[in-house]
Amino acid sequence: MPVEIVSRYATNTYVARVKGCKHTASCTESARQAAVALARKLGLDPAQLQEQRNDLLNPGQVMLFSHPGTI
Repeated sequence: MPVEIVSRYATNTYVARVKGCKHTASCTESARQAAVALARKLGLDPAQLQEQRNDLLNPGQVMLFSHPGTI
């Protein structure tokens, strides 16, 4: 099952997390960099992260990424 990473902008930083997982990562640079940092923490290859289409109300606040690996 692919891993879905959600990066949310809050208090001048992007915070990435995976639902059902305690790990988080943050970055002030970009949502993608926060997702990359979390992928590394989880032992996943960050090069395989794929940005997903975002149909949420506030697309600038939340970014979705998927990874084909498992945790």
